[in-house]
Amino acid sequence: MASQSAANPTLGKVPLTTISLTPKQKFEGHHITNFVFLHDNAHIVSSSLDGTMRKWNLETGLLVGDPWEKEGGGIWALELSPNGETIACGRIDGSVQTWNTNGKMVEGNWTSHSDAVWSLSWSPSGCHLASGSGDGTILIRNAGSGEVEVGPIETNQHWVCSLANSPSGDRIASGGYNETICIWECSTGKLLVGPIEKLGYRVDSVVWSSDSTKLYCASEKFAHVLDSISGTELHRLQHDDFIYSVALSPKHNILVCVGVRGVAQLWNIESHRPLGQPFNQDDLEYLHYVSFSPDGRYLAYGGNDKITLRIVQGLSPSCFNVSPFPLQYHSSSSQNHHR
Repeated sequence: MASQSAANPTLGKVPLTTISLTPKQKFEGHHITNFVFLHDNAHIVSSSLDGTMRKWNLETGLLVGDPWEKEGGGIWALELSPNGETIACGRIDGSVQTWNTNGKMVEGNWTSHSDAVWSLSWSPSGCHLASGSGDGTILIRNAGSGEVEVGPIETNQHWVCSLANSPSGDRIASGGYNETICIWECSTGKLLVGPIEKLGYRVDSVVWSSDSTKLYCASEKFAHVLDSISGTELHRLQHDDFIYSVALSPKHNILVCVGVRGVAQLWNIESHRPLGQPFNQDDLEYLHYVSFSPDGRYLAYGGNDKITLRIVQGLSPSCFNVSPFPLQYHSSSSQNHHR
């Protein structure tokens, strides 16, 4: 799954104003597995188990051009480069591809993994791209040539479900199917911290604080806040049900967590207290993906065949206590795949 870029944990407190949520569009398309906001704050690119990606206009709700299609099978991992110009996708056949934001593949298939690519993460400079696979390895490639420069890193995590490069650029965190997080040295692949064990469930989502001192991850019914040097758990944010994905706002000191029964919850990352009540996407059993747009204006979350988009204005402890407006990607298939 895609990992969020870090937000500043030292920003001021969230104002006690009322949030305004303006409905957007209803999108219809494919069985989504992930999505990324483009840096123009006007488009989303989604990926699918049908092997395609699609670009959507947030203002009109219309598909931009034709679906992007290439060989390699279904897509689980999707990640936008730091400069916003290149989208990497990881496919079921173990290949990694890079595309420009207009839907043209930049390079050929990069192969080396023996199982599906579950996670991707760009280095802060955009010069390297890391991939994590169901074969339990991490590969760090030159983003221009696709040449493997570090790895394979044998993680012993079964599947590498999530990856996130530190903003400092020297470390990369991996979340495993075996309930662990490991932190590796990017230049050598050396294990620096971990495995951090007994997190309760496979770790499908990991994000860094902007100063690289903390990690936030989703596992079982908790969002864990970890010290990135020692691996010590600093805080544990408890939810009523399992959560699968976390994201940090680029404009506020807010963490959002989404998971089972379509429930999402906002947290203040300074006070470690929830902001308002959980808000539900009632027609979704699972929410697997969540992301803020680069300008912090939008919050999107989704699972299986739907994405809900909200316009965010005036985040506050009382926010999101209204019914959501769904931006729905309806699957033409009855398949209800749960990763």
